[in-house]
Amino acid sequence: MNLKEFVQQNTLRCVIGAFVLGIIVVAGGMVMDKASASPKFCGTCHAMKHEAATHAMSTHADVVCVECHLPHENVAIYYMEKGQTGMHDTLHQVLNDYPVHIKISDHGRDIVNSNCLRCHSSTMGNVCVDKGKDGSATCTKCHSRIPHGSNPLEGGIRVE
Repeated sequence: MNLKEFVQQNTLRCVIGAFVLGIIVVAGGMVMDKASASPKFCGTCHAMKHEAATHAMSTHADVVCVECHLPHENVAIYYMEKGQTGMHDTLHQVLNDYPVHIKISDHGRDIVNSNCLRCHSSTMGNVCVDKGKDGSATCTKCHSRIPHGSNPLEGGIRVE
């Protein structure tokens, strides 16, 4: 029996099997998407132990990493950036070449600033903001240590 005959004789079984497989793949993807968004995942899967620890002590401890570090304009851009960032982090974890002090890229800073404004838009109407070259607010210029806390031994500010 060839494949064509098998499918013709078992069409309903094939459709049901494909449907069940699709549900398993989608559900697995949703579980992995949620798990990979957490500070616990980020802090244990690569060289961001310091970032995860300071985040846990910050005023943003209840906010998952992707709320700040991924764009939220639309779903396609979100997942493209998540995939690109994940592959970048995985590569540097495998190569074991993360620097001691991780610095956010300019692209990453733009995403974070956009998300600061997305969440804190009601506050921004009452604040005099330093504008960047493109005229947008540069929240991280003054508040770079807020989302990742501030180690009291290192100094810094804590805004409540």
